[in-house]
Formats: sequence, structure tokens, C-alpha cells
Amino acid sequence: EPILHGLLRFWPVSSSPKQVLFLNELEDILELTQPAEFEKVQTVLFNRINMCLDSPHFQVAERALFLWNNEYLVSLVAQNRKVLLPIVIRALVKNSESHWNPTVNSLTGNVLS
Repeated sequence: EPILHGLLRFWPVSSSPKQVLFLNELEDILELTQPAEFEKVQTVLFNRINMCLDSPHFQVAERALFLWNNEYLVSLVAQNRKVLLPIVIRALVKNSESHWNPTVNSLTGNVLS
């Protein structure tokens, strides 16, 4: 939990390549996170993931969408869907309808289906 809070506190907001690196690290840390620890940071965490999903930079949005390829993370989201889906659904729908990058459109469609 303190590691996730630290990662989120120092999240780069103006450097897209660094955001992609942070998303990579985030996925590695989440793989080792217990469900009880995840629940403590889920709202803050998914607000940050939502910002990445909403990014006009295709690599940031794409990397955030790749988090849904992780079965463990998907299971955590499924367990907490009533809290987490309302946070990210608007960005997912927006991406599926109007993101300029076709890969982001396609990946968003996969996440929504």
C-alpha cells in the first residue's frame, strides 16, 4: 500500500514516456498486491488510470488499456466493480467513440465487451 501511494504521488503528469513507464511498474506492483491492500487504494488508483485512459497521447491510453489483459487485475476490478467501473466508464466510452488512434479504439472496444 505505501508503495502504491508513493508511485501515485510522484506520477509524471507532463511526460508521456514516463507515464508509460509508471504504468508498467504499476502493473508489476499490482500483481503482488493483496485484495485487502488493493481496496485501500482502489479509488485513487483508478482515478489515475482514468486520467491515463483519457490521455490524447496514444501510448499512454494504450498502455492503460493493456492493464485489462492482466487476469489478476481484471479479477480485482470484478470484485470491486461497483466502485471502479463508474470511475472509468466515461473515459472508456469516449475512447471507443472518438479517440483519434484506431488501436486505442479497438482496445477500448475489447475492454468494453
